[in-house]
Amino acid sequence: MFKIHYKGYASFENMINLKNITVLGSGIMGHGIAQVSATAGYNVILRDIEQGFLDKAMEKIKWSLDKLATKGKISQQEADSIYSRITPIVNLAEAVKNAQLVIEVVPEIMELKKKVYAELDAVAGKDVIFASNTSTLPITEIANTISRPEKFIGIHFFNPPQLMKLVEVIPGEKTSQEVIDLTQEYVKSVKKESVLCRRDVPGFIINRLFIPMVHEACYVMDRTGATMTEIDSAVKFKLGFPMGIFELADFTGMDVIHKATVEMHLRDKKVILPHPTIEKMFDAKKLGQKSGEGFYKYSDEKYERVPLSEELAESAIQSNLLQIF
Repeated sequence: MFKIHYKGYASFENMINLKNITVLGSGIMGHGIAQVSATAGYNVILRDIEQGFLDKAMEKIKWSLDKLATKGKISQQEADSIYSRITPIVNLAEAVKNAQLVIEVVPEIMELKKKVYAELDAVAGKDVIFASNTSTLPITEIANTISRPEKFIGIHFFNPPQLMKLVEVIPGEKTSQEVIDLTQEYVKSVKKESVLCRRDVPGFIINRLFIPMVHEACYVMDRTGATMTEIDSAVKFKLGFPMGIFELADFTGMDVIHKATVEMHLRDKKVILPHPTIEKMFDAKKLGQKSGEGFYKYSDEKYERVPLSEELAESAIQSNLLQIF
């Protein structure tokens, strides 16, 4: 919870005391953001279009909190208290009735997001701030479809929100400085590290680096005959990534990478040179860990780490594979 001075807001003493957050969308990202917000003490409404979606999301949140309690990270009383601060609601008007900040986490489809914001703009209070968790869609374009573009901002959490520390904050062309400040303070309050993307460019900061690297790694295999494990070992042990680039792509999901590729290439063809493998894998539903197969294959029982090694990394170095990165 925190207070920020606002110019032009009608709230008490010209300030906003952020307490109530609504999260639109209860999927992996949505219920994760709801959990980290409730953990920080916020009152959270979790909204989705069907009660069944919300029931599943609340079950996953409870499982996550109970697991933290079992590991001694929090007490069971704290887990129950956090859970009690999240209220699932289907009706949109009711879900945003008391909201001060709405974080939208619907699928990465521009027309769907515009439809959601048209409905949201009609029922939300005039001082409510809208924040989209989009990873690639242009913030300014979405903001210009509503009546309050100065109160619209991008806030991109990474998967899973409960564990990943980084959050991109992306202002649109008309986003007010007060909204930027509030968003960064909110990110800090949920114990995350914000990075400000000063220009609404394709891919923002992280995907502008990561997505082209996935495609370039595919081209490296074509040009050099190197194996995926050689390239991944070099990326992990020589570049200091937590995992290899193909391994990270499988963790992210080929559906996410494909959609990001299409959006980034559509907005700026100089940013990315798409490799046909990504689209083929997407069409074949080889989405990575979530489908059991992507660049690598995964067992049904558990996630098995790819066998990467320093020796494979050295082999890649000798072949000058890292020059591409």
